[in-house]
Amino acid sequence: MTHASPTPRISRRRILQASAALPAVACVSREARPLPPPSPVHFTQHRFTSADGTSLSYFRHGEGPPLVWIHGALSLWSDWRDAVRHLSPGFTHYVLERRGRGYSADGATYSLEREVEDVLALMKRAGPDAALFGHSYGGVLALEAARQVAPAKLLLYEPPFPITQPVSGPALAEFERALSQEGPDAALVVFNREVLHTPEPELEAFRQTPQWSRQVEMTPRFARELRALEGLPLGLEAYREVRLPTLVLLGARSPEVLLAQPCRALVTALANARLSVLAGQGHVAHVTAPALLAREVSAFLRE
Repeated sequence: MTHASPTPRISRRRILQASAALPAVACVSREARPLPPPSPVHFTQHRFTSADGTSLSYFRHGEGPPLVWIHGALSLWSDWRDAVRHLSPGFTHYVLERRGRGYSADGATYSLEREVEDVLALMKRAGPDAALFGHSYGGVLALEAARQVAPAKLLLYEPPFPITQPVSGPALAEFERALSQEGPDAALVVFNREVLHTPEPELEAFRQTPQWSRQVEMTPRFARELRALEGLPLGLEAYREVRLPTLVLLGARSPEVLLAQPCRALVTALANARLSVLAGQGHVAHVTAPALLAREVSAFLRE
């Protein structure tokens, strides 16, 4: 009789940190869903219409100075509940559900510029004193929006700007081939292997989790975001005009070229930016250490 080798014992934290270099979890729809039941943590859902006529949702919670949250590529607004709870009630939180997922509809065509318009529309609702937080791909959107309308303060958690090389590079063609020919599961494997360089034991363990299934659902939308990142020029010259107070957040365990290098480059390029390193964390501290992330955010906003 033969026996299968035991599955490697990998902690949930290591799985999340290795798997989510351009955030975590989601499901998708092209049309806006009905309003959800009341949240047990007292978020209220609201709708607004972006510049291209797309109906989008955001979730509001708390009282105090306004703070707008923009999540990343493989994520939903609800992934930020814990971080928001740790900051409440000192702020009024506006958590965007980005287009093409969850409770927000999708537009007929996609571009990074349309998503920047979404951010600007929500910032207008939040008011001129609103601060803006962007995670990963959401950080790219936040900085692009800040070039047009400056928020009170800006917080960027590991936006994957191309500094010395494209974000995906040659791996993007392989990702797109796998997506079209083998499906989203195979494409997500390519991304983890070729872009994140996830070790095989961690990748195989992650593929057995519910988080993997949720990311697979989002992978067709993820493809367009990877393509949009490839359209960005190398370097950060376009952002040197941004002079507002900016906090750049970096997980100490995050990948060097993909995430750490852009964070350090941002601190050099932006006139009024500083770096905060989250000890022991990677790309998803809002999941693995929400209280730590909330403390960093609160301290910066209360200065």
